[in-house]
Amino acid sequence: MPGFYGADIDQLRALAKTMSRHSEKMSTLSLELGQLISSAPWDGRDAVMFRTTWESEHRPMLKLISGELQSQANELSRNADEQDKTSSEGTRSGDAGKQDSNPPGDPGPLDPNTSDVDVPGDVRKDPDAGDPADIHQGQIGDCWLLAGIGSVAQTLEREGKLDEFLASHMRPVGDPPTHWVVTLYEDGKPVEVTVEAKSTEGGVRGADGQPNWLSIYERAAAEHRGGSYDDIDGGFSNDAMELMTGQSADKDGELDLEEIEDKLADGQAVSVGTQDVKDDDFDWFWEPDEVSRTDVVPNHAYIVVDVKTNDDGEKVVVLANPWGPAGGELNGEQKAGTLELTEDEYKENFDSVYSVGVK
Repeated sequence: MPGFYGADIDQLRALAKTMSRHSEKMSTLSLELGQLISSAPWDGRDAVMFRTTWESEHRPMLKLISGELQSQANELSRNADEQDKTSSEGTRSGDAGKQDSNPPGDPGPLDPNTSDVDVPGDVRKDPDAGDPADIHQGQIGDCWLLAGIGSVAQTLEREGKLDEFLASHMRPVGDPPTHWVVTLYEDGKPVEVTVEAKSTEGGVRGADGQPNWLSIYERAAAEHRGGSYDDIDGGFSNDAMELMTGQSADKDGELDLEEIEDKLADGQAVSVGTQDVKDDDFDWFWEPDEVSRTDVVPNHAYIVVDVKTNDDGEKVVVLANPWGPAGGELNGEQKAGTLELTEDEYKENFDSVYSVGVK
């Protein structure tokens, strides 16, 4: 196009997000294959040679590819940020040297023809703030964010620390609040993000259908990650946990229920992710199984509520769907809001565990 230089910033960021997602998939694939190879009932010389080759050649290669994909994703994001900054400076006068970690402007509504919804009052005083049943995901694909934040809130509530946490991480501006200053974290360092006391129509709501404290957190995350609700459409719960707490979060592959139970007993917030489905550019390479139960949402994050022994003496994991206790419908099938799965059922449907220690 004559007169156009550089690249489309939105397309650069979308490409960076796709490359980062595939980097995570490559890392998960390496982890899962390693677990299968090490636990396979295979002995003898050929087994030793195969495992040696895997550890010395194939596993490092997958790790290298994953790292390169993430490196390129980071480079694309930097290029987009630099071009965005250059374009902004070209349209401003008198403030070319001014830097702002939180550029002004709230995320626009999902539907340009629909106005944002007011979030009234002091949302920190929500008595159900730590209850996963009070999370009702809207039209944004941010189950990763809501499951991560919801699991942290649940853990803080159980330890009697949630009120204190929200008081120190959400600061109202005005009485009643017209804005909120939310403390998020980037690389473990606090970042204050200011947003209007509003929520997009189609954003997260509470059990009563009204905006709540999560609506503000969702808006702040969208503002912080790029300034659009599209910027939180897709991700991983370990990133949400780090964004909320500033603590380093773990992303594991398939774990036993006993290992998940140990994490909960240790005071960690835990969420899990269902197996992915073929839906993007690398279908020829990445072909994991779909979920085996019709009431489970594929490519979706859930909050781990509990690991317990049921009436039949089996250990089960209890999961909360960010869609809410009633669940919802996907492709004509009803998806459950709460799941209670045995070890085998869990492993047939879930392949990722996200956790963080909550101080």
